[in-house]
Amino acid sequence: MKTLNVTLVLLALTLAGCTTFTVLNDASQWTIELASSEPLPSGSCKIYDDLDRLMLEGTLSAGKMDGTWTSFSSQGDRLPLLKWSYRNGMRNGPVQMWYGPLAYPAASGHLNTEGTFLNGVYDGAVTAYYPSGAKRCVRVYDHGTLKSCQYWSPEGIEYSTSEAVTEANRENQSDLLYIATEEDVVTRSLAQAHRKIQ
Repeated sequence: MKTLNVTLVLLALTLAGCTTFTVLNDASQWTIELASSEPLPSGSCKIYDDLDRLMLEGTLSAGKMDGTWTSFSSQGDRLPLLKWSYRNGMRNGPVQMWYGPLAYPAASGHLNTEGTFLNGVYDGAVTAYYPSGAKRCVRVYDHGTLKSCQYWSPEGIEYSTSEAVTEANRENQSDLLYIATEEDVVTRSLAQAHRKIQ
């Protein structure tokens, strides 16, 4: 299980554009700052790594993620890498992902992907961009089911339908794994991290 957690964290950091990993995977070395000391806390929540750098910030409702959450770069700045929303503990609302400063220094902070979740799955258009800012793809979902997609090379050449569907399925899986890894950080922090009450 520990190997799986390390693998998930490394994958999430890679997707966020990190090439140098400095965050310890040991949640007992992290700090979670909560609005209350209740076993299932509600209110604002901040999670810091072992070097006291802000990793995640959001809101809890009875111990479940609620409202908007933001994941930050491990560089010590407040550069967001991922922002997504919850309602009643389920992904609901807008999601945005940005390129990170390590793998893409020239594109650091540039929008990578944007879309919307409804009841835990993509719904509507999901648009992704190359580090240059050129549009990479548009994937359209109806309650999690891919309805259409278009992909372009960095030079603007459109992919075939079969290539586009293959890429859409790969990117959907990658996006969901990335977000699940961040959710796992919250879950493990609630269970293992040093608690600090605001």
